[in-house]
Amino acid sequence: MGPQQKRSHDEAEPSLLEGIKALIFDIEGTTTPVSFVKNELFPYVKENIESYLKNGYEDEETAKDIALLRDESKKDKEAGVKGVVVIPVATDSNKAEVIEACVANVKWQMDQDRKGTALKQLQGHMWREAYNEGKVMGELYEDVAPVLQQLAEEDFLLYIYSSGSVESQKLLFANSTDGDLTEILNGFFDTTTGSKTESESYKKITEEIGVEASEILFLTDNVEEAKAATQAGLTALIVDREENDLPEEARKNFRVINSFNELFDDDEDEEEYKRLTTGDNGEYEEEEEELGEEEAEGDDDDLEEGEEEEEGEGEGEEDEGDDE
Repeated sequence: MGPQQKRSHDEAEPSLLEGIKALIFDIEGTTTPVSFVKNELFPYVKENIESYLKNGYEDEETAKDIALLRDESKKDKEAGVKGVVVIPVATDSNKAEVIEACVANVKWQMDQDRKGTALKQLQGHMWREAYNEGKVMGELYEDVAPVLQQLAEEDFLLYIYSSGSVESQKLLFANSTDGDLTEILNGFFDTTTGSKTESESYKKITEEIGVEASEILFLTDNVEEAKAATQAGLTALIVDREENDLPEEARKNFRVINSFNELFDDDEDEEEYKRLTTGDNGEYEEEEEELGEEEAEGDDDDLEEGEEEEEGEGEGEEDEGDDE
């Protein structure tokens, strides 16, 4: 295999990381397959919510989770939200009723794909138990961990912003299939900061991390989130994973990438070029050796031909002498 042609500076596209100091990553559909969330994490909650509440009903943490769910259910009822299941105030005699209402409320919210803080907090606590017991492991796309590690080595600030609670985010990256990545992540943000489709949320994050909005790159699979981020002055990239259903609008208004590796495309071309031309590739070195052997054989053949010509000339001179 011969060396790859190196692109000239004029031909190379500008780096996606040019002028960037911090990157913010969405999780679902960006760092983690949607299927992992929908086929593993969500079903775990639905299947175990009742037993979880029964076993931890007297715990302070669970009591707070139930109270938060109750408050949100009342607000939904007052706002006229259809289908909401209101959770009654707990007494000494209505434990079963409260748990039944909580289970129904949680399943209803999940079926509606709601992302309220109360739901996400309870889910996070349940997933903590699942991770700790080894029942689940955080799944990441194969390009995620290597790129995050490379970005960290190059001193980029790395943050996560997801609708899932901060605790659930930390659990996923601490118990990922690629090991504990929380040490290279600088911070986490969830819906307590604000909705991911509102520009104010990104302004708050910008202020908190202390980096200019123009120096922040946000990666997401959601067009509305990308719009909100750009309205706040950030640069946004749409990540189009294989299982994502990306609307055409995304390609018209945003730069779209399929892998985090594309953040380093120009650098990778440079490294590939160096690798191939400095002999780090065994196959390439072997070809060079073969070529050298062929050239050496060619030189030997030329030498033999030269000797034969000299012998021929000598014989010719002797013949001329005989004629004389």
